[in-house]
Amino acid sequence: MLILLSSLYFLYGFVLFYTYIKGYSLLRYLLKRKNINIQLSIELIFIILTSLVVFTSQPLNWIVALIMLFHVVGVIWIVTNPNSYYSMAEETTLDIDSLEIATSMIVIAMGIFVYFSRII
Repeated sequence: MLILLSSLYFLYGFVLFYTYIKGYSLLRYLLKRKNINIQLSIELIFIILTSLVVFTSQPLNWIVALIMLFHVVGVIWIVTNPNSYYSMAEETTLDIDSLEIATSMIVIAMGIFVYFSRII
């Protein structure tokens, strides 16, 4: 299960970076208000997979549990206060190019953390 989850993080990070390089920008697509269901669906997939890892592995995989907590907090923020979330995303002082590169690198790093969490 860890390999599947890690592979999904790598794939998602690669797709985010590839679409940025090619000028299509998946992240900008996901940050539009009308695409909230797609963004929540992606987050839900990661919440389900991380919770399967956390609740079925012994001893507790605290790295994956922490990543799951980040996903849950993000979903709660989007659902309870979407205006705050989208005003942050639409802020003019936000450098969207840097955000796209950072997001893809963070997602790939989460894949690395998940992969090596079985060793720790």
